[in-house]
Amino acid sequence: MKINLINCLLSVVIATGVSNMSYAEEVPRSQQVITSLPVLTSQNAPAPAEIKNIRMESELMARASAPPLSSMWVYAVGSTDCGWESTVGMTTTACDHGGEQLRTAVLEIGYGYNHIAWMNGGLLPSSTMYSSTPVCVTGSNYTWPCTAGQTVVGFLNEYNVDGHQNGLFKYQNTSTNSPWNTMSVQISIL
Repeated sequence: MKINLINCLLSVVIATGVSNMSYAEEVPRSQQVITSLPVLTSQNAPAPAEIKNIRMESELMARASAPPLSSMWVYAVGSTDCGWESTVGMTTTACDHGGEQLRTAVLEIGYGYNHIAWMNGGLLPSSTMYSSTPVCVTGSNYTWPCTAGQTVVGFLNEYNVDGHQNGLFKYQNTSTNSPWNTMSVQISIL
């Protein structure tokens, strides 16, 4: 009896094409910790997507496993004194950040499982990552929040580094699946 039940369940799982890929759901952004800074959206500074071999079909089909980490960058730095500054492609901020609040946003493409962040050489507790928003591709840009039905290709991870006026922010993550690569990024905050 147990074998028949297991075979039946296995057949249902195979028939529905279960995969490791995540799909976006319409979920309201629950943590609005920054009160003096506007919400960071992909409209602030569009990030061009590198689209490689993506085939969109509307029919039900089995999906591939989640993509490994392929790129990451510090997308923005926000502070009470400067608001959000787009830092794509920068190694140092242009604005002299400061004030009561200091936040960083890392955009990573692919799936990782071991988020580690440092500020001025000190390891940050995992609780400093106050938001992890799924990122999708819309047109030729990475966008968030994703709409229902879009495929998640990465995440925007936001860190609270209040108490620091400036310094070196570092972030690293390890890919969830093959090739299990570790990537890192850093920015000097003025």
